[in-house]
Amino acid sequence: MFRLDSSEGAIVSIVSVVDHLLQTFSNMFLSLILLLAAAPAAADPLVSGARPSSAEIKSEGSTPEADSTESTSELISIETDWNAAREASEKLDFSAAQERLEAALAVQSRLFGDSDFTTAALLLDLAMVLAYQEDFEGADAIVRRAGPIIDRSPRPTDRARFAGYQATIAMLQGDYSVANRFAQDASSRWREIIGSDDQQALLSLFQTEEEARVGVQPELALSLAREAAILLRMDDPVTAYAKAGEALFEFNSAAQKPPIWRSEILAILGEASSALGRLSAADTFFKKAIDIRRSVQGDGPGMIRLLLAQGRAYQREAMNVNSIIAFRRAVEIAKNMPPGSVALRVDDLVPFASAVLDEEQFLESEEDRLGLMTELYDAFQIAFVPGRDDVINLASMQFVDDDPVLADLIDSLKQSLLLQAEINGKLGVERAKVTGDRDDRLIEFLLSQLQIQSDKVSGIRDILNQEYPDYQRFDGSELPDLNVVRGALAPDEALASFLIGQDSSFLQLITRDRVHIAPIEAGNDKLDQMVRELRQGLEIEGGSVNEFNLDESHFLYQTLFGAVADEFNKLGRLIVIPNGPLSDLPFGTLVTRLPLSADYTEASWLVNRMSVTHAPSLVSFINLRSTRTVRAPPRSFLGVANPKFVSDIQTLPTSEDPICNPEGLAILSRFDSLEELPDTIDEVNSVIASLGIEDADVFSDRAAKEEVFRTDALNQYNIIYVATHAVMPGEVACQREPGIALARPGEMALSRTEDGFLDASEIAALRISANLVVLSACNTATSSDAAVQKGESLSGLAESFFIAGARSMLVTHWQVPSVATATLMKNLFGNIGDERGLSTDQALQRAQVEAISNEETAHPFFWGAFSFVGSGAETVFSSGSRL
Repeated sequence: MFRLDSSEGAIVSIVSVVDHLLQTFSNMFLSLILLLAAAPAAADPLVSGARPSSAEIKSEGSTPEADSTESTSELISIETDWNAAREASEKLDFSAAQERLEAALAVQSRLFGDSDFTTAALLLDLAMVLAYQEDFEGADAIVRRAGPIIDRSPRPTDRARFAGYQATIAMLQGDYSVANRFAQDASSRWREIIGSDDQQALLSLFQTEEEARVGVQPELALSLAREAAILLRMDDPVTAYAKAGEALFEFNSAAQKPPIWRSEILAILGEASSALGRLSAADTFFKKAIDIRRSVQGDGPGMIRLLLAQGRAYQREAMNVNSIIAFRRAVEIAKNMPPGSVALRVDDLVPFASAVLDEEQFLESEEDRLGLMTELYDAFQIAFVPGRDDVINLASMQFVDDDPVLADLIDSLKQSLLLQAEINGKLGVERAKVTGDRDDRLIEFLLSQLQIQSDKVSGIRDILNQEYPDYQRFDGSELPDLNVVRGALAPDEALASFLIGQDSSFLQLITRDRVHIAPIEAGNDKLDQMVRELRQGLEIEGGSVNEFNLDESHFLYQTLFGAVADEFNKLGRLIVIPNGPLSDLPFGTLVTRLPLSADYTEASWLVNRMSVTHAPSLVSFINLRSTRTVRAPPRSFLGVANPKFVSDIQTLPTSEDPICNPEGLAILSRFDSLEELPDTIDEVNSVIASLGIEDADVFSDRAAKEEVFRTDALNQYNIIYVATHAVMPGEVACQREPGIALARPGEMALSRTEDGFLDASEIAALRISANLVVLSACNTATSSDAAVQKGESLSGLAESFFIAGARSMLVTHWQVPSVATATLMKNLFGNIGDERGLSTDQALQRAQVEAISNEETAHPFFWGAFSFVGSGAETVFSSGSRL
């Protein structure tokens, strides 16, 4: 059954026998695998991921014209950027890697186009770094562009690697069945190559000459290991163990044995052994893998994954102390990674949290328990959350200091970051196009503009770090200290944040006294489903409002907060930092006790017990709580309501409208579908009267135009109240962004600054100093995929106004009838007018409770749409206000 290769000291098996032995859990075979694991590692240098030199970057299949224009300097630039991307990837800084790959790809595409196989290699590397940042739409677009190039390649190794890339991207996306199909295809192709006499197959352009010397057998070994990793995700440890064992056999049979590759295979064997309940074997594999990795690279980024796997194995066997030690080492390494690195993901930390929670109950000292929870809290702060961006944190720094120089620096930094986001969005669209449609010159121009902004960002941050030592404490580059967070909370307040994984999640509830971390038995998809089902009861169908399911609302409350229900009895204010599907949840509509009837007035709504505030991010919460309004804007109130959407000028029929226009202007005829909003002017005037304001500026009808937001005076208002339509992407323009509809231009617009549509990017670039912005419109808090919508929890237009400078906001989750909205706003601002020191979230709570007490408006559709965004302590009448 077995043959011994004495030259390598390795045992090689027939695959069918391996599968049979593993499926019968043969102790003999386990001993053989362990023997292989203990064999000395090869001393070869790391070659995985090596990139070609400028001499090796040659055009294969390119046109003679392209060859004649290539220059040594440009080839060197490709090599330099490609190697820099590799170095950034090794540090898990995929954002930096993406920037360098984009630069290399722009030059490569211009010189050689999409007929060159090196272009495909760059494309696939770019697809990988996008996938690691969970930009799967972008990754898929790049893979589609690379596919036809790979199909034309004469070398089987290109197609084998392509299948491997596709498998890894699908695995990162969580589509394990698709990943497994690609992985099997990759392994099958490597087997065919090994059995072929065609030596040219070994010379893929995906390899340097050094890589080619390694041979194909280690490639097959890694491919089999990839299959094993995917099978573990599919809960098939038996087959995974067989694949990993075969991978080790193939690896040890190879002439060249890169040690890091061996380390990867041993780690997967460790995971498979652990899943089969063989901790002793798993421990042996992990220790050997870690020793190999450390001997080659030290305690660098590559060690994180091994330590996480070891921690998972210990936690699976309830060896919680050992598990915590392994995770602790991984977290310490991750803390030293560059800001924005994808070192840890939420799902990586789920077993760490489980081990901590299991161990915590056995600790007698409250200090020890708090210390352990603080460790877990710190780990959660560095977990990668897709779309997390520092613009939100930076926006909250606008309130930190009464220093005009600092304010200008922060504003310049914010504007550059916004430009970077806008340019990256345009790059993403252009780079995904096929040859003929794609403008490579435009890509190079955009990249040059991106570099200008990147240099500007680096320069400003250098100044801030040198001249303002506290800058890092406020901008989010340093981990928020738990004691600082606790100190910012009042005795009756709690701050809730959520770490949402694929299959399970965690709640972090911080109070002044302690931190509670509790498991949530639902992952992203399940929570998304629960929120969507709950919101179905907040929609209008057939002219009437759907019934709201009180039982579902209570179940969702129990899912999210059931483990900390006792703490809720002490609270008067809850500050939530939602993300993912919870961004679309109006938390006040949760029901805290099992309903005894269908009477909405008798339901135990969360808002009956406490006010609810949505904080933009943890850092922004701290910044807002740590600062005060140093000066009140000189003007009291700006109101924009009831814009005129009908124009007197002749427009083309809708059917003749262009699908899009290159400038991204609003398509004027689409304004015809927007209903007039005459009641909104009464709503605004009612708020003005409730606050006793005598010098308000109100713009309506044709005066409610985009120009109102383009004047310097916008920065002078304490309250900005916008009552108009919020339109979703594609409704009036072609951008993938939401926006607000203003008065239709009286003539054809020549630029986005005057087309009557203020989109999210335009809003974010505004300069405002308002203490409160009210967005009384449809869907102003609904999630969006726009480039600027990258905050930790805010979504839609609310985020954009916060970035622009709003200290706090009132936003709506859905369209509410104008009469109900006007009544709610009148009561809310009437409460503030009667009690000038009342916080805005408490005023909203009182107005909502009053609506619940009325049978006609007790349905949450009428009162639950509005959410307050801020830190919870904001009042309309700030110190020094003229109101």
